[in-house]
Amino acid sequence: MPQKPVLIIGAGISGLSIAYELQKRGIPYQVLEAAGHSGGVIQSFNKEGFELDAGPNTIAATPETMAFLQEIGLEQEILPAAAASKNRFLVRNNRLHAVSPHPFKIMGSDYISRGSKWRLFTERFRKPAPVQGEETVTHFVERRFNKEIADYLFDPILSGIYAGNPDLMSIGEVLPALPRWEREYGSVTKGLMKEKGVMAGRKIISLAGGNQTLTRRLQEKLQTPVRFQCTVKNIVVSAVGGYQVITEEQGREAVLEADRIILTTPAYTAGRQLAGLDEGLAALLQQVYYPRMGVLHLGFDAKALPQPLEGFGFLVPHAEKLHFLGAICNSAIFPHKAPDGKLLLTVFTGGSRQEHYFDELGTAQLQETVIKEIRSLLGLTAAPVMQHFSFIQKAIPQLNIGHAKLRSAVAAMEHNYPGILLRSNFVQGVALPALIQHAASLADKLKKN
Repeated sequence: MPQKPVLIIGAGISGLSIAYELQKRGIPYQVLEAAGHSGGVIQSFNKEGFELDAGPNTIAATPETMAFLQEIGLEQEILPAAAASKNRFLVRNNRLHAVSPHPFKIMGSDYISRGSKWRLFTERFRKPAPVQGEETVTHFVERRFNKEIADYLFDPILSGIYAGNPDLMSIGEVLPALPRWEREYGSVTKGLMKEKGVMAGRKIISLAGGNQTLTRRLQEKLQTPVRFQCTVKNIVVSAVGGYQVITEEQGREAVLEADRIILTTPAYTAGRQLAGLDEGLAALLQQVYYPRMGVLHLGFDAKALPQPLEGFGFLVPHAEKLHFLGAICNSAIFPHKAPDGKLLLTVFTGGSRQEHYFDELGTAQLQETVIKEIRSLLGLTAAPVMQHFSFIQKAIPQLNIGHAKLRSAVAAMEHNYPGILLRSNFVQGVALPALIQHAASLADKLKKN
């Protein structure tokens, strides 16, 4: 009897990577995608000679990722970041501060007060007091350091990764090394000294044509075509063993039989798809918060910037009360992304703490406000020559307090319904290299079983 294909729901980077790895191991598969295109949040486009990414703008150049890109034939498309990418900035009092988020390197900066520097230096002598259960980032950092360090270091860093709210985010989910260091070494800074590699900077890359080049290439590599505009409505146990996947494709309902199903869809979608199997898990999945975000691409004449901005970009603490989270200086780190003589910035707004601006100002006025703030901050002497705005209704999953309960519920569902696996970014993390690497390990596991 021929082996039933593994059904992969979702053709984002997770689904495509898993399909590719299964194909390498000779395991039949079928990818189902509700939209008319692959890539999920990874979307790239060109406007007036500027190369824009509405999703991830950079990829961490881990050895595994570089080997993977070479394997799928993208070696010539890799754009290494310029040396300036090592320079990072944080905003305070309408000024860019060239600082490192590393707690020891920041001691020589005027970005934080002497009192906070003293709290950093003396943290190693503070008695550990681990909290039972989940703890928010803010509570942990204020407990081990102080409020200024929470507001002006941890807040902007986490908003840059998750567009999240540290008052709600679980420290064990987003920065698991910190509570572990407190438990194992009695101090965060002692743990950092013992495990220096955790905070080491990583090289970054982008791809010619935008990072959607990656998902396009993966789709091209698949010998089994993705079934687009195929919506999975429900998953139920089959009377003859395995599972039935109820789909709607071009207005027609169909039933697919499967023994193994991998869901890579967002939590709110997976919740609907699994409601017929596990109502409790479905309810928890529906509760995962995905804030709205806006991505504002701005192109300027380079001569409008009095002093070149040599750095990756800058992050804005919420306490500064600006209308954006931060910006990437794309043309400084990847000159290929902008025409000669032009400057390209990618500015992020919205997220957990700022999505209310969409309602209060509307997207047009919000863009005007952000441009004024950017021009004031950088001293830009002219208006942008290119402007493009992308609105994301549900952006990055927030790993808030309560996420540990969701993980337990996912594990229980996978135990109760063998063959069904949840492998979305709210489970595996949002970093592309981790998702790509996990696809290979998952395929190995399925091959053995």
